[in-house]
Amino acid sequence: MLKIGEKLNSSIPRTLAAMKERDDETLLQLIRDQEAGGAAYLDINTALVGETEAEELRRIVSMALRESGCGIMLDSPNAQVLARTLPAAEGRPVMVNSVTLDARYDALLPLIGETGAGVVCLPMADGRIPLDPRQRVDNAEALANKLAAAGVPAEKIWIDVLAESIATSDCAARAALETIRQIKERLPEVRTLCGLSNISFGLPQRANINGVFLAMALSCGLDGAILDVNSAKVRTALLAAEAILGKDEYCLDYIDAMRNQ
Repeated sequence: MLKIGEKLNSSIPRTLAAMKERDDETLLQLIRDQEAGGAAYLDINTALVGETEAEELRRIVSMALRESGCGIMLDSPNAQVLARTLPAAEGRPVMVNSVTLDARYDALLPLIGETGAGVVCLPMADGRIPLDPRQRVDNAEALANKLAAAGVPAEKIWIDVLAESIATSDCAARAALETIRQIKERLPEVRTLCGLSNISFGLPQRANINGVFLAMALSCGLDGAILDVNSAKVRTALLAAEAILGKDEYCLDYIDAMRNQ
């Protein structure tokens, strides 16, 4: 499973404060800790910084390129910010997070195709998350078709299955899991992804929820997650799930990790 570090996100108060105050030591430590925790990519979001979002995004991308070997996930709801920042990650695997069916992203699609970037798609409609997994998958198929027309290969298309907090919706987890299953049936060549910590927002002891949901999502075919790669509970749940699902030959990764605890 592709592991994407979640901690360089301006929605996290400590991270936002470090961005606004130019506390580079804190930001550098987040970069180093996540790489050490096994992150293949670092999700970087500076949206809440304000008017200097693009400048700060480029600055932290430069830090991540200099201080780690991780791929870069550019995370912004602003298509212009994404377009302006994409060249800054040249030479490193890069993903754009995210695009929707909204027309404001249309100008960005050819650039994604030209650069070879991966892209995260939110299968929303009119700014809303569909409750019905079938509608999510219909939207995902429409997005995949648009991206294919722009030259993005299927294996670089990642569909965010839109995990929402179970604290506010009893059907949130089931909807996300069913979305994974249906995408695997209807769009087997694209990849699936979730923002793992969304599932437990507002709840205590969140790692307990995150770890169990991750194991269930993997059993449905999840390919990647934006997550806390340094959470011991989540890391153990991932190792156990991959062993149970036959993705860890002879359970060697699990055994090695348990011996080194």
